[in-house]
Amino acid sequence: MKKAFVESVIFLFIASATCRYLPFSLDSQDVVAVHTPPTEAQSESTQDTVTPSIDIHLTGPYPPGTHDSLELLAARRALKKLKDLLGPSALQTLLDDEIKAGYAAWHAIHASPASETDTDRVLAEVHITAIPHDCNLPAASNFNLPAASNFTALAFAGWFVDSAFNHREKLWEGHPEHYGVLTAPNADGTLRGEILEPWGPLMTYSVVPRLAPVGGPPAGGAGGVKKKPFMKPLEEFPLQMVGEETLMDGTGLVVGDLHYSWRDVPRRSGSSMGGGGTCGVEGVLAMWMAPGTPKGVVEGLRLHLAVEYYNWLRAAYGDVLSGAFKLI
Repeated sequence: MKKAFVESVIFLFIASATCRYLPFSLDSQDVVAVHTPPTEAQSESTQDTVTPSIDIHLTGPYPPGTHDSLELLAARRALKKLKDLLGPSALQTLLDDEIKAGYAAWHAIHASPASETDTDRVLAEVHITAIPHDCNLPAASNFNLPAASNFTALAFAGWFVDSAFNHREKLWEGHPEHYGVLTAPNADGTLRGEILEPWGPLMTYSVVPRLAPVGGPPAGGAGGVKKKPFMKPLEEFPLQMVGEETLMDGTGLVVGDLHYSWRDVPRRSGSSMGGGGTCGVEGVLAMWMAPGTPKGVVEGLRLHLAVEYYNWLRAAYGDVLSGAFKLI
């Protein structure tokens, strides 16, 4: 795949495992896990049914884990098997009532007086960073430096395009709640993508007819694709994609304006690669929705974006590390 093609297409649309088991660290600044201890009343009411202390001791090739982490792995395998056996068509049929309810809800949102202004649009945004551990090792260490240096924003974009065209299952596996992913190239080199997934409480079946780089085809430069006025400049992010997310009900209703931006992460001084240069990938994932969009929808989409891009970045890094994907 040529770099020029990657820069002109880049990717489709749109973090779930424990970081200590990953080959890179990943930080989503907008996703915070909060543990709230039970209230005194709750503690008293559950005193007789509290779970006993159970220790699990395993031997074998796998790292130690908690019951929850082990059960999560099994749940993922079970869900993947069922989704693969059913396939997108059967899943769409099973979810037909939810899809129709989602259509109705989106039209109701856009019919409200609050949606008539363009100045108060609602933003769901995730800031995500993936940095290989060896980027920040002491200078005396040289563990796997070539792989770390090859994990760039352009490499991730190329991996995404390659997955969209040749390995769609990798996009399908990006989130447990992906019930349908269909991608295809447009004649002008941009990308078209359909997806069936929930945005919070709303099952949303939508399509991005044309996902394109800012300033990209058909004319390129100033005559190419432009960002909408309400989108952030983000001039320090050289790879920026925009597209309109429209419902698949045939009405052409735009439920979201996406703006995804990527750049390489500057290396820390004193790292194993020395100061200067870059190592790792940073992204800002933004979806602008109509004023009046319920907070639950906005937050649900924000969390969905965090999970799927966490998984996609992890998968991309693994393929770069193993040599399964190479940017040519």
